[in-house]
Amino acid sequence: MRSKWLIHSLRIFWFFFILNHEFLVFWSSAKSCALNSSGKFMLIADPQMTDDKSYKTNQLFIFLSKFYSDLYMARNYKYLTSFIQPTDIFITGDLMDNGREWQDATFHELFGSIHKKHYMVGNHDIGFGNGIKLDKQDRFKSYFGNTSYILETDTDYSFIVIDTVSLSSDDPQIRESALAVLNSPLPETKRILMTHVPLYRDSSVSCGPFRQNKDTIIKNQYGYQYQNLVSHELSNLLLSTVQPVAVFSGDDHDYCKVFHKYNNADQAMEITLPTFSMAQGMRYPGVVTLDLSDPNALTTELCWLPDQIGIFLRYGYLFAATLITLILFHSFQYTSTTPHFLLSKEEMGMTSSPFHSNPVKRCIYSFFQSVKDVALTSLPIYILCILLI
Repeated sequence: MRSKWLIHSLRIFWFFFILNHEFLVFWSSAKSCALNSSGKFMLIADPQMTDDKSYKTNQLFIFLSKFYSDLYMARNYKYLTSFIQPTDIFITGDLMDNGREWQDATFHELFGSIHKKHYMVGNHDIGFGNGIKLDKQDRFKSYFGNTSYILETDTDYSFIVIDTVSLSSDDPQIRESALAVLNSPLPETKRILMTHVPLYRDSSVSCGPFRQNKDTIIKNQYGYQYQNLVSHELSNLLLSTVQPVAVFSGDDHDYCKVFHKYNNADQAMEITLPTFSMAQGMRYPGVVTLDLSDPNALTTELCWLPDQIGIFLRYGYLFAATLITLILFHSFQYTSTTPHFLLSKEEMGMTSSPFHSNPVKRCIYSFFQSVKDVALTSLPIYILCILLI
């Protein structure tokens, strides 16, 4: 009887644990974000969907990385859009981890919804600067639309989206679309500059208290197909031409808030958005909502998303605790001299026990039977949560 009580208790505990970590954690995170924000523009950065070229490792690890990172983003996207009900969603580039080589459009499947979506291009999508090939840029446009454009809203604000990864190229054909937007008549409304790569700032400028990295600055570094900051000259051109009240960028994966001065007196806040993915080096991915209802001041709300790595670790802790509990229980049965504490043959699902005369073997067999009994309930619940929630 005591073994049945223990098994039932573990089953119940696992049920509520799985329900909490596969549903309630994501549901409550999105609910909290909606309660704290009145913004109807949702800004998502660097989903960087994992693909077969993301890691140089075995196929099982790649499969699990793709599966869980996609599942993580799909859940957050589902609950956030459900609670916030955004009018518009910006996805600020690096849609795919290896979009420069990847020829698939499955991104639309993950972020499919009735909400208006506005896409931006990142270096992981087409490359950076002189590394960009025209066919890669054209391929992105065929899937997601223009890489530089003007979006006017029914508020006192408009968005000026500039493809800064292409604008950093020396090739006139690559730069053409971005320059065309910059040289066109810009709306008379207050303007918000959208760029995938953050604007240049001095190396001593701090990103503020909400940054997760110990390094509180974005270093001006560059390498193959990436550059952490737009060049100083190009940043000045963008600020003086667009004259924005605010700038939003991505690429860095971590949150950063700085201020830029231009035209001697004007100032623009720049917020670099945290990544939306669990697979990009941040324990807490995030999303930012933007409220444009006040003509005098726009407001933003930073929403941190659940710690998926922490969830995995807690599963590991619970699994270990379950095994230890069952080992201790069955060890006590073995050492006990009271027959009352021994599992009966019926409890072990046996008509006759070959281990009856060998207490050690019977104890080991009973332990594995108990593990199986807990797993036969927990695993189907976990699979159902993955498939349905």
